[in-house]
Amino acid sequence: MSLGHSRQNSIVPNQEYNKASVRLNINNQISAKFNAGINLNYLRTWGDVPYLGQDGNNPFFALFNMPISWDIKRFGYQRPDGRQINFRGGSFDNPLWTVNKTFFNTINDRVIGSLNFGYKFLPWLDVNYRLGVDQLTDDRKSFKDINTGSSPNGSLYNDLINRQEITSTLLLLLNKRINESFGFSFTGGHDYNQRKIKNYTQTGTDLVIAGIPHMNNVEAFDPDFEFRSTRRLVGVFGDLKVDYKNFLFLGLTARNEWSSTLLKANRSYFYPGVNAALIFTDAFDLDKSILSYGKLRASYAQTARDPLPYQTANIFVSPGNTIAAGFGDGFVSGSAPLSFPFNSTAGYTLSNIINNPNLKAERTSEFEVGAELRFFKDRIGLDVSYFSNRNTDGIVAVDISPASGATNAVVNSGLTEVKGVEAALNLTPVRSKNFTWTSTLTFSRIRSKVVETFPGVEQIYLGGFSGNPAIFARKGQRYGSIVGSAYSRDEGGNILVDDDGFPLSLDGVDLGHIEADWTGGIRNSLTFQNISLDFLIDARHGGYLYNGTEELLDFYGVSKKTESREEDYIFPGVKQSDKKVNDIVVKRDLVWWGAAQVNEEYVYKNNWVRLREASLNYNIDMGTKKFVKAVNVGVYGRNLWLSTKVPHVDPESSSFGTNNGQGATRMSFPTTRSLGFNLKFVF
Repeated sequence: MSLGHSRQNSIVPNQEYNKASVRLNINNQISAKFNAGINLNYLRTWGDVPYLGQDGNNPFFALFNMPISWDIKRFGYQRPDGRQINFRGGSFDNPLWTVNKTFFNTINDRVIGSLNFGYKFLPWLDVNYRLGVDQLTDDRKSFKDINTGSSPNGSLYNDLINRQEITSTLLLLLNKRINESFGFSFTGGHDYNQRKIKNYTQTGTDLVIAGIPHMNNVEAFDPDFEFRSTRRLVGVFGDLKVDYKNFLFLGLTARNEWSSTLLKANRSYFYPGVNAALIFTDAFDLDKSILSYGKLRASYAQTARDPLPYQTANIFVSPGNTIAAGFGDGFVSGSAPLSFPFNSTAGYTLSNIINNPNLKAERTSEFEVGAELRFFKDRIGLDVSYFSNRNTDGIVAVDISPASGATNAVVNSGLTEVKGVEAALNLTPVRSKNFTWTSTLTFSRIRSKVVETFPGVEQIYLGGFSGNPAIFARKGQRYGSIVGSAYSRDEGGNILVDDDGFPLSLDGVDLGHIEADWTGGIRNSLTFQNISLDFLIDARHGGYLYNGTEELLDFYGVSKKTESREEDYIFPGVKQSDKKVNDIVVKRDLVWWGAAQVNEEYVYKNNWVRLREASLNYNIDMGTKKFVKAVNVGVYGRNLWLSTKVPHVDPESSSFGTNNGQGATRMSFPTTRSLGFNLKFVF
């Protein structure tokens, strides 16, 4: 049984995050052949979730763009009549207003439980069964008080998410030596997975009284939203392993699945695999004084992925009070389209995404070869592998002409190839009675290529901003290209300038791939008697990052480079009109930074080196006869040091979380350095 609680204070005032957990594991050997167990885990997390990116309530957006002459503490954030004190206006708030008059909080309750049974029919034959459930309830509330920039009348948003996952797995386990030379093991079985999601939202758009975040304090509502989905997956599988004298190994795997998210004709899909390995130091009885262990391995495997629920049928949606979803008649103001229910009359329209009844499972095939070598009684170890995989029939929503009545169509499309080399070198430079030093170096080099997209489609949207730039999968390029605006150039590469002295630009230009050329790291662990020091350094080289934070700092005139706004400036380029060197004098003022700079100016090589983490610990051995057998005292730190030429931001930050829209950041929360102290007791 274990109990845990943690509380984390944010760098943003009035925000904190809590986590509590209770875990109970009970396993009982009921008889010599029968065992049973139960596992229960309850987790609760609660606290405040910050507004991110370009949301007007992102406090860092306003803070970073605040004029340096504005004394935020002295001027305050609220007038006596309740109106907001703001230096900019519009939808972006005073950061003190954001942290005191708005919030987004969540209460998350999660229960994970399982029952497991096992029966040993024979010394080499077991049957196991496991039934598990994962139940999650996430209760979210977003509040914006009256006079908030994006909600002048105030708003309140309740979002309740229920997710349930049930798994059932039956396993047959065989493990037997046929004779002294041959042995085999087999794992076969059946599993069932069901995922249900329920989502209910309620939005109030006008508060009656300021400062009361309750739906009874709301006088105008958007239509409520309800969403339900169910996905079931049934599978049968087998994994056979055969060995010869424990140095030659052959494995065969096979799995067939039936997914409820596909129609009957494509519901069943099969994917196999094969692998082999040879420990050649044992096979050929080599002298192990130098090469103490040597293993070669190779494998080929396929995997498959089913689509999301309901992507095989077109659906109707209820238009809300947004330009994208609301109906327009050419006369209604674009900021206030018709929304339904309208005068108590319901209305629905086909979704802007055309789904596909002929969808089939997305497939990935991967081939890998590798070697594991150890030298000098395992003082040196090398693990290296090469892999190549092909992803086909990707499930994507490609852009189509709006004249079709929709904006996207879901299709099986594309071929992406990924090849790479990964290596890990383990060293023990020093190993003595009182002192040990171990070091692990890792290296990864991966190259991807979008070989095919879809007939007539040259690029597929992956993520990014609604305007420039965005991240696309472009045919013939590495996976993930930053596409945006760039300077217009002549045949000699010179930037073209117009008659006002401003550089000309082009849209839709490939500004670079987001994938790293290589990544690596080194971890060192040093132990002297009872003291241990451990630290990890990570590095990345290559690939590109769009720094939208710097672009906005320039636009709002708060970056160092905008200090020269009153100075005469001539942009280095050639005039489009006469092809002569530009000699037109301009001022780099608000107009310049708003119109002359293109996305290309803010795309950087995404190179960096960082001290990821470090810890120093002291272990006190109290003796096996004591109630407390050991005490460990230590200090640790994470994200301690960073070296990069990308200005203003952590190059690992992203405005789009962990989805496909990597390689772009704009007003993301600053990453933090953490320092801590730990005290552990062993009973």
